[in-house]
Amino acid sequence: MSLIKRPPTLKMAPHGSHVVARQARISKNGIRYFVKAHVRRNRGKKIVLLPENRLYLFWHGDREYPTIGAVKGFPKFPELDAVIYFWLNYWQEFGLPFPKGLDPMVIKTMIAIESSFRPKIGTKGSSAYGLMQITDTTRRDVKNINDGILDLERKDLEDPVINIAMGIRWISYKYASIGKGVKKDLFNTIKYYYDKKKGDHYAHKVLNLYNLSKHNKPSSFR
Repeated sequence: MSLIKRPPTLKMAPHGSHVVARQARISKNGIRYFVKAHVRRNRGKKIVLLPENRLYLFWHGDREYPTIGAVKGFPKFPELDAVIYFWLNYWQEFGLPFPKGLDPMVIKTMIAIESSFRPKIGTKGSSAYGLMQITDTTRRDVKNINDGILDLERKDLEDPVINIAMGIRWISYKYASIGKGVKKDLFNTIKYYYDKKKGDHYAHKVLNLYNLSKHNKPSSFR
């Protein structure tokens, strides 16, 4: 069974618009009626990359990408390959910084370790949720990033397209947040993604599994 599924048309909206859900209203005469779900242009404050916008971007964009291959010890989950490629390319073209050596297989390895490819998994004692284990703190903090990421509900994170979009954006944020005196490289980026003080073991685990999985990558990424 595929982990991703194309949403209904009225669950997606292009940039600069949003989905209005079906809703009941009362007329001036007291008659109850229903307004059909529809897409409406945004008004007032500029809102970009709502969940419905992210879904629209992916499902109406280029999804013809090479395969990444399997993370050692896990099924291939090839349906996630295009999602990982798409959002990594999107954020790079957006101009966000990423550490040297970050390729799609590194991200797929992180997903394997974070969630074992289970899109609805949570972590006991934590608010982390979904494929890339996005926390409530992360969802709150991205509201302060002025590049088009706004509110996400926890439920939204069940969709791999949205979860991976957020996770890759958060990788860039963690890379950019590495302070002076700390080497800005792939290891420390992965460490900060997990925990600034306790992430060394996690970063070693990701990179060790990545190195064991490299033979499964396409030759262009060796």
